[in-house]
Amino acid sequence: MKKKKVIRVLIIVAVFLFVSNSIATKVIYDSIFSRYDRKEPVENLISEKYAELISNRVALEISEGKETLASYYYDAEDDGTLIVMAPGLHSGADDYIPVIHSFYNAGYDVLIFDPLGCIDSTGKSTKGFSQEVHDVEAVLDFAEENYPDKEICLFGHSRGGFAVCSLIDSDHEIGAVISVSGLNSAMEAIIGLSTRYVGQVANLNYPSLWAYQAMLFGPSMMGVKADEVISNGDVPTLIVQGSEDKTAPAGKYSVYSHKNEINEENASYILSTREDHNGHTDLLYDEDGVNTEVMDGILEFLNENARRIQKDAS
Repeated sequence: MKKKKVIRVLIIVAVFLFVSNSIATKVIYDSIFSRYDRKEPVENLISEKYAELISNRVALEISEGKETLASYYYDAEDDGTLIVMAPGLHSGADDYIPVIHSFYNAGYDVLIFDPLGCIDSTGKSTKGFSQEVHDVEAVLDFAEENYPDKEICLFGHSRGGFAVCSLIDSDHEIGAVISVSGLNSAMEAIIGLSTRYVGQVANLNYPSLWAYQAMLFGPSMMGVKADEVISNGDVPTLIVQGSEDKTAPAGKYSVYSHKNEINEENASYILSTREDHNGHTDLLYDEDGVNTEVMDGILEFLNENARRIQKDAS
């Protein structure tokens, strides 16, 4: 009888710990991916040098199920290539104005959006790393229907960098992919981010984190890894990384950290080591706008791989 009681107690304790851990995991996860609204007016964030660019953009609303993505189209009057841009976590379209400006000046049309649960898009939360894959798919569906003659290339930063890589093997026809500070998978990303909040305890919550994300996005999404998708696809991919990135470090969690596992024929790399411009986001920018060292490399990659350029050359 004593043995049975001990077993019952152990079972009760185990169930209690599992439930408590699951609840704690959900609370922490939901706080990380809560809704994001800009803390100051966008006018305070955009330099006067971009005023003409902003005034010429077209505001769009793209449906994603019952939600709406606030989106913006920049028409460079180029009839060849459209770059669909995917922002990072807790970022919106206007956070990338200098990059958009560089693409626009180079003759590329741009379509960018506020992710679900961010700024002018609807949604009660940003949901998770895998959510932006669905966001980009909705934008791609819209672009293919409304701009059927465009060659579509993808640019993504951070969470968006994971999203654009994930879609390489989709049914969408994509000319080239640029992943900046991209995280390699949803699980690597959430463990890395959670570690910043709770330390190595995050690794103990791996099963709960996996299960909760699988409930939100489906188990198959949990198996998506950017390095594997890039290797198995046939889309030229540029991976841009900061040497001092703390969010998606060059040595772990990031797409770049899996460099040795990626088919070298499918990928090329830019590693920014410039002081104060080698982090997660600042590698894209400097005091005058974009970090020209990185942006020139991105534009060179596009000029070599976008089909518009290949057709013009022929």
